[in-house]
Formats: sequence, C-alpha cells, structure tokens
Amino acid sequence: MSFFWEAYQQGQIAEAKTDAIEAKQEAAQYSDRVRSLEIQVAHMALACQAMWELLRERVGITEAELLAKIKEVDLRDGAQDGRMTPVLTKCPACGKPSNSKNARCMYCDAAIPKQHVFQ
Repeated sequence: MSFFWEAYQQGQIAEAKTDAIEAKQEAAQYSDRVRSLEIQVAHMALACQAMWELLRERVGITEAELLAKIKEVDLRDGAQDGRMTPVLTKCPACGKPSNSKNARCMYCDAAIPKQHVFQ
C-alpha cells in the first residue's frame, strides 16, 4: 500500500513543480509587459509635458484652461474618472457614428454633445 501512496505523492510533487515552472514563466512575461508599459507611459508623459510647455509659451494657454479641457475630455464618456474610455456616439447633425474621444464629427464637423452618447 505504501508503494501506491509513494507513487501518488511523487505524481503530486511533479505536478506542483510543473505548475510552479509555468507560474514563474507567466510572471516573467507579465513583468516584461509591465516594464514595456512603464516605458510607454514615460514617453507619453514626456511628450505631453513638451506639448504643454510649447502651448503655454507660444499660444499663451493657461493652466486653468488646460485643466478645464482635461475635465471636458474626461467627461465625454459620461464619467469623471481620469480616463478616456471610448464610447460609440452618434452625430446629431448627420447621424453617423463617431468615437466619444472626439468633440466634433469627423464627417460633418458638427459638435457632438455628451448627451448623444449611446452604448
């Protein structure tokens, strides 16, 4: 009987080792992906900062105007959550679909109010 128990335990140990190896590989893949995303975010932050400084210096946009625009863009999806979640919108002028990230229709250039959002 102990032979069968020993064989069963060895099988369980082998399965646990395999699971551990797979988990380690998956963790390494996620770690690489996080590093890649961190680099992308850093590049985007750098580009945003450079664009902001150019706009402030050359056009004279104030920080209050920038913050108001950020809030307006954030609210286009119906939630002030610090994210720009695209939602399908419908142009009130031409009726064609658009993305809520846009304040104007890409077909007829009409303003797309937030209340015309549908999901």
